[in-house]
Amino acid sequence: MAEYAKMNDTIFSEEIETGKIQEEIAERFRKDKKSRLNVEILEDTATAEPVYQIRPQLHEKFKPLSAKEVIHNVLFDQLSMKTYDAQKAVQWTKDIADLIREKVKELKFKRYKYIVNVVLGEQHGAGVKMGTRCIWDAEADAYAYDSFLNDTIFCVATVYAVYFY
Repeated sequence: MAEYAKMNDTIFSEEIETGKIQEEIAERFRKDKKSRLNVEILEDTATAEPVYQIRPQLHEKFKPLSAKEVIHNVLFDQLSMKTYDAQKAVQWTKDIADLIREKVKELKFKRYKYIVNVVLGEQHGAGVKMGTRCIWDAEADAYAYDSFLNDTIFCVATVYAVYFY
């Protein structure tokens, strides 16, 4: 009987500690409204304790192949019937970047922010080298790219998907 009472006391004190922790976290976030940390509290049905998610689950991760298909379709639809025009190319790149961003958003990957980069130029048969550097979380962030080529135009579009913590 004494062991049972001791076990109940332990369970009760753990529930109070868990409640205190949740209250402390909520109070800290209320005080610091400028905090950029975004924490999801999920109820774990097995233990009834909160679980804090700061990484996407496997089914929520950005899928580069889906985004590559979107990029490919947009580039083909927008550029297949065009010939290079230096004056119009500036607007084309903006339109293509906006369209790609909107279509990738429609894929509805949770808590991702997107950066779209489009490079468009006149095709002369010469090579182009591109480089990008950034701070990257390899477990959560991803990218997708595709290129388009015809007789007068080359275009490379890249989508960077950055997980928002």
